[in-house]
Amino acid sequence: MTEHQQKADSLEREIAEMEERSEQLGDEIADTRKDWEEKRRDETIPTAPAPESGLPPEANYTQSGDQPPRDGEEAIPPPDPNETD
Repeated sequence: MTEHQQKADSLEREIAEMEERSEQLGDEIADTRKDWEEKRRDETIPTAPAPESGLPPEANYTQSGDQPPRDGEEAIPPPDPNETD
């Protein structure tokens, strides 16, 4: 076997290994995506809400001194100090 043939065989084995790893990674990605989608639909998991339900995560921040709203309630803005009765 020539040196070129040995190198070609080595590269073919490397390609086959890379293809196998690529398939395995694709399977892992598909499994992870499926798991994530299931968790997004499960409203008992608070860290993975469905995007079409509730407020976006950035809406969960309050100002210093604000009382956060209770679940299901909207925040009531504080009175405007420049407004007269």
